Amino acid sequence: MTIDVHTHIFPSAWPDFAARYGGDRWPRLEGDPAAGCRLYLGTTLNRSLTPHAFDPMRRVEDMDRTGVDRQLLSPAPPTFCYWAPGPAAAEWCRMQNDAIAELVGRSPRRFLGAGGLPLQAPDLAVKELERVATTLRFPAVEIGANVGGLDLDDESLTPVWDAAAALGIAIFVHPQAPILGDPRFRKNNLTQVAGFPLETALAMTRVIFGSVLERWPRIRWCFAHGGGAFAYILPRLDKGWEAIGEAHGAIAQPPSAYVRRVWVDSLTLSPKVLAFALDTFGPERIVLGSDYPFKMGVDDPVSALEALGLDAATRRRLTHDNAREFLALP
Repeated sequence: MTIDVHTHIFPSAWPDFAARYGGDRWPRLEGDPAAGCRLYLGTTLNRSLTPHAFDPMRRVEDMDRTGVDRQLLSPAPPTFCYWAPGPAAAEWCRMQNDAIAELVGRSPRRFLGAGGLPLQAPDLAVKELERVATTLRFPAVEIGANVGGLDLDDESLTPVWDAAAALGIAIFVHPQAPILGDPRFRKNNLTQVAGFPLETALAMTRVIFGSVLERWPRIRWCFAHGGGAFAYILPRLDKGWEAIGEAHGAIAQPPSAYVRRVWVDSLTLSPKVLAFALDTFGPERIVLGSDYPFKMGVDDPVSALEALGLDAATRRRLTHDNAREFLALP
């Protein structure tokens, strides 16, 4: 069974949160989701969306065409809404998570759910995390690489990590705005292209140097886009741990000792880069990811592995076994 852990989906409609709560950045749709529409954040166009972003039947057709048996459905990063007041964000997350749960309930053999959390309000995030894990029975949540500029080792998030460890739920980390160095990436719209890999690398660095992996060893983490730029800066992180007192004193071992405690997805867009990720993280720590249905993803994540010339056992790990372990599937 082939499992794609990096996909996104939208509800086909939702209430007017701007009218209900105020604020000028709430996601909204213009156009017909069945024919293709546009996603706005307030008055700012974020992207155009094809019907595949909404329609599970079209999604299943594409899955059948590319040999993907199951997808992990997660919210899209523009809808994280970490800027919003906690109660409003909590209602937004419930709305999205319920929509995902409905799709999973209709096709449990094809879909799994990853819920969103209002991390800017940790107490409310814990409540939704508990609901996602126990009521909706999702195997994972998806979070941003930062929370409105707060890193993932911020002490305010301690209750969330405590709950995640206790519940045994997996965490998929996806970069989103604001990113490291923003607004310098806005020219030529390079936020996703160049900014996201750096933001993911910083998030991985923070969960290591911030002792998140040491304090909560039971949490299963996966980072999008092959871990972004992390594998390339890892030797420099190790050197910094040796040479810089503040870095050396933060953790007991060099950063490279921690990389095989996390997973990364296969979405590197290059066989050479994916081969490097395999060497860095190990074949048991790569899961299949497509970023479906977005343009910056790959249409056929399974075929993207073919250029690596993997043996059958390693290929099975990347397409199936690792995802089952990350998601703790029976």
